[in-house]
Amino acid sequence: MKRTIVPFLLMALTLIFASCLKSEDEATVSYNDTAISSFSLGTLNRYVKTKAKDGVTDSTYKTTVPGGKYLFRIDHLNHKIYNPDSLPYGTDVKKVVVTVSAKNSGTMFFKSMTGDSLTIYNSSDSLDFSKPRELRVYPFSNSNANYRAYEVTVNVHQVPTDSVYWQKVTGVTPETVTTVQTGIAKNQYRVDAGNLQLSTDNGSTWTNETLDTDASYLPNNNINFVYKSIRTNKETDYVLLVGTSDADKAYASCWFKYDEYTEGAPKSGWSYITSGGRNLYPLPKLSNLSVAYYDDSNILAIGGAGMDDCSKEAYDAIYVSHDNGVSWIPNDAFRLPANLDKSASRIILKVDADRNLWLFCEGTGETWKGYFVKDDAK
Repeated sequence: MKRTIVPFLLMALTLIFASCLKSEDEATVSYNDTAISSFSLGTLNRYVKTKAKDGVTDSTYKTTVPGGKYLFRIDHLNHKIYNPDSLPYGTDVKKVVVTVSAKNSGTMFFKSMTGDSLTIYNSSDSLDFSKPRELRVYPFSNSNANYRAYEVTVNVHQVPTDSVYWQKVTGVTPETVTTVQTGIAKNQYRVDAGNLQLSTDNGSTWTNETLDTDASYLPNNNINFVYKSIRTNKETDYVLLVGTSDADKAYASCWFKYDEYTEGAPKSGWSYITSGGRNLYPLPKLSNLSVAYYDDSNILAIGGAGMDDCSKEAYDAIYVSHDNGVSWIPNDAFRLPANLDKSASRIILKVDADRNLWLFCEGTGETWKGYFVKDDAK
């Protein structure tokens, strides 16, 4: 009797277990279950406004952005699709081609931005993502009205990339900002009684320097010294002197020299950077000049109202030199804050160790911190 019952029970259990496996397997391939599985952008147009070579005229050029480079996150829990890394400033998202996939061949629709109508997804259609919009995915069988809805947001930088984003701050003074290290700066310089002088012992003694031009062109006001290390020679500084001189009624006075610190290196003199002839963009003669080293490619200058024959308005721009102080042109990348109070009696420009810009405005009490936003499309 036992020999008959036991095989029968084993057979029954096997059939029940097989039946359970079959139903579970069918559940995993149910075509009533669907969701967005991937979302990506095609190539997008980008329109960038910049300054022409004259530093005044605005011009716009068109370029492209590889949309596939920007990954989209699909948050199934909150039903949101978005790109954590924003597209560059100026990217046109009103005409976007997207590639979307759904689990189990779900059918996808985009809801209108102005009403409740739905348009079936077509991989070749251009879509407007200037505002978040709804993407619906229906089961392949479409046996009922159930669907999953996602809010799709295409994020774009709202400030120009490769440029400064300004924020007004409080509680910071010029003395509390740690400036970026600019060169070795073993030597100190000053202009005193019409002479450009050098100190190699921290200001204890001073000696007159050699000049290649008449000393009358030396600045006697608004004096700034900027030290810049030379990449090809770690023991050499490029030293730039910027100020204003009575000898030039329209432009600032700029001088430079190379400081070589290696033992036995020849001593060099100072050279005057002419403001005429082939130099088409000399630095205007501005009151209260403030000059700062930003990086190997940029030296920055800002100043108040023009002096003598210079008619520039106070604090109209940050002037940028890409060629070590020879030419100075306003650059949109280093634009001033839109709401800057230009009635300041003086603005001190500083660059901290993290390459942030600082504007300390005397007379108005404003302090601005500028964060440089890199262009991640490059």
